[in-house]
Amino acid sequence: MFSPIQIYTAILVVTQFIILLTFHEWAHAKSADMLGDPTARDLGRMSLNPGVHIDLIGTIILPMIGTLVGGGFFGWAKPVPVNPYNLKSPRRDLMLIAAAGPIINIVLTFIILAGLKIVLEFTTFNPLEAASYHHEISKQVVRMALISVFLAAFNMLPLFPLDGFSVVRGLLPENAARQFEKLMPYGMPILMSLIFLPYFLPFFPNVFGFLGLISFNMLKLTGQIVGIPRAILYNF
Repeated sequence: MFSPIQIYTAILVVTQFIILLTFHEWAHAKSADMLGDPTARDLGRMSLNPGVHIDLIGTIILPMIGTLVGGGFFGWAKPVPVNPYNLKSPRRDLMLIAAAGPIINIVLTFIILAGLKIVLEFTTFNPLEAASYHHEISKQVVRMALISVFLAAFNMLPLFPLDGFSVVRGLLPENAARQFEKLMPYGMPILMSLIFLPYFLPFFPNVFGFLGLISFNMLKLTGQIVGIPRAILYNF
């Protein structure tokens, strides 16, 4: 059985994840529309309403289970539909559409921490008082910033169907891109192996540990740029 505090924490984390994932999917839809493909807009997907993006299993159930058991979690939303025939330069534009999701998550990380910095500067908010509600609020804000940057890092893995695959394909010369596309059928099996095999084979590379390290370092860098004290950044 899970304790009330574990359930409460899991609900908070999944809620943060849903909000950040909504912006991620909106960025895909918005960039596609700007580049000439109205498919997502016509289907109501160019929206900041989480309901149009939520996939019950990928957006709620798996993240909730992963948070409750204390391990890393991954998830997904409903994919944003894109019709490449509406794009002027399909390979380049698909790269830009894919990159828009991780980019908005990095931007959100800056916005979240900048908001915290403003509150620290102009109010009596003091998250270093361990027993105060300020401490818990700060903890959730920093955690949300970390989830946002982790979403960016995870999605930039160069494996289909993640955003990083389209970004790498768009950066490669045309002949190399065609060869790279041959890896598409293997993307999901490789991704599942990277996620689940470390639980059964301890010597297998842990992708969550690797991405977690990258994400935390990116969070620290962002915090330093914004001016968040290190003690607060470690408060999550």
